[in-house]
Amino acid sequence: MSAAPLTLTLVRHGATDWNAEGRWQGWTDTPLGTLGQTQARQLARRLAGHRFDAAYASDLSRALRTAEIILPSVVVTRDARLRELNFGQYEGATRETIQNDPRYAAWQMDPWTLPAPGGESLLTVADRLQAWAEELPGGQVVAVSHGAAIRALLCALFGWPATPQPGYVLPFAYRLAHTGLTRLSRREGRWTLHTYNDHAHLDGGD
Repeated sequence: MSAAPLTLTLVRHGATDWNAEGRWQGWTDTPLGTLGQTQARQLARRLAGHRFDAAYASDLSRALRTAEIILPSVVVTRDARLRELNFGQYEGATRETIQNDPRYAAWQMDPWTLPAPGGESLLTVADRLQAWAEELPGGQVVAVSHGAAIRALLCALFGWPATPQPGYVLPFAYRLAHTGLTRLSRREGRWTLHTYNDHAHLDGGD
């Protein structure tokens, strides 16, 4: 692992129509919605003038399109390890449609270590994102990923709890806004969290 200092800015993609409907997207390649494009443009204005040495994005189109809008004229490297949790058989579902499914109830006992039926666990997500993050060289790096994926990485890096939440499919009491910014640094192998879910840019108009 590189000993060079690293500053990593993580961005959740903008909203999709499935987000508005409460549908779990996972690896389903849903496009960025109209609201998501507006959110990305608001973030682009905020990031104007910031220099990044490298830019990455999940290979799913909602993340890639967000990256294209917020980082015009910047080469973005796609990396499948930045993908969202694979919800397996529950892709496209809402909690209301499957809440009586006994397999869902069993998975929700411990979604951190238990995989979704036909999908993956959050621990698996955390492992692939941490492997990606630890490989990064030093410098200023930005990456567009997904809500569960970013929070899973933070749980792995900082020991955040992953406790099942009544009425919410993910075991996180802390929410993450679309296009919210989370900034980390790595110095001599040690990670530090500087900001989480900074979405001040969404307070303004388009």
